Amino acid sequence: MEQNQPNEGQILADVAQLRDRFSHTQTLYKEVAALLFFRYGVTPTANKLYQLVRKGSMSAPAQALQTFWEDLRDKSRVRLDMADMPEELQSLTGDLLGRIWQEAMGHSKQHLQHYQTQADERVAQAQALTQEAQQALEVEQGALKTAQANIERLKEALQTAGQEQAALKQDLLHAKQRQNELETEKQLVQQELRRQSEQFTQDLERLQKAIELTEERAQANERRALLEIDKERSIQTRLRQQIEEAEHANKTQRQAHEQELNQQQDQMQKLRQELGQEQGERRAMQAALDISHNLAKEMQGQLQMLRTRTALLERENEEARKKAQLLSQQLEQAQAQPVRPVRLKRRLIKNDPEQ
Repeated sequence: MEQNQPNEGQILADVAQLRDRFSHTQTLYKEVAALLFFRYGVTPTANKLYQLVRKGSMSAPAQALQTFWEDLRDKSRVRLDMADMPEELQSLTGDLLGRIWQEAMGHSKQHLQHYQTQADERVAQAQALTQEAQQALEVEQGALKTAQANIERLKEALQTAGQEQAALKQDLLHAKQRQNELETEKQLVQQELRRQSEQFTQDLERLQKAIELTEERAQANERRALLEIDKERSIQTRLRQQIEEAEHANKTQRQAHEQELNQQQDQMQKLRQELGQEQGERRAMQAALDISHNLAKEMQGQLQMLRTRTALLERENEEARKKAQLLSQQLEQAQAQPVRPVRLKRRLIKNDPEQ
């Protein structure tokens, strides 16, 4: 009966099990020799044993192999020790029992070979299943590598997002600093507007006092200003109308300035609320930052408009002062002319209560 080609992997696995069971070198070599001879049908050699075990010196497998053959011969030989049996008969009987023993061993080997064949088939099936499992494992490992690569990319994306978030926080800090600067500029503009309003009120009061003084002088000389009084009244009426128009225009502009400042304050309060509500989210932070930039630009534009309007207001005040001076000159010229004395009732120009 032909022997199947032994499986080297299975032999190595069996040798590993024997290595765990037997720590003595000679015993381990003898067990490996028995494994090769009885289970796999392979005649053990010293070189083969050393390649499988690799323990001790080169003489160790040779000594163990010699002991193995001696034990095997002793087991296959039958000795009959009977006192009344001739020695030749004992020898023949022992040889006969030895041959019977060898025949029994041959039958046992055949049955063992049959069982070994079945075992090899089962091992082949197990190896096929193992190979399929190995392939599945390789697929899973490939998927695992892909997942690890995805995780690395996600880590890199997370790191990039963290850097972007830090940049956004820095931009938000700059926006807050710019907001504080704009708040300071707004306060300075308000102070300047208040100062200009007070200056304008003082100028109006001085102009009113000058007009009142002019009227007092005119009343003192009204007997001499009879012929020119109608002309003077017309001039004063036009002057009052111009002053009232200037006061009304200044009042309207001041109210518009105050309304714009209130709107700016409302916008700044709204910006603070939006910034406070949207600090937790990245997109909300970006939106708040955009709103802050836009409001800052709008406030800069509005501040520029306020500066322009303030300059226009100063020009108008200057023109009003020039007109007042011109009217004062005209009044002085009118007073210098001789007129017929006439008693007239004059209406004083009163200040606007809102000025």
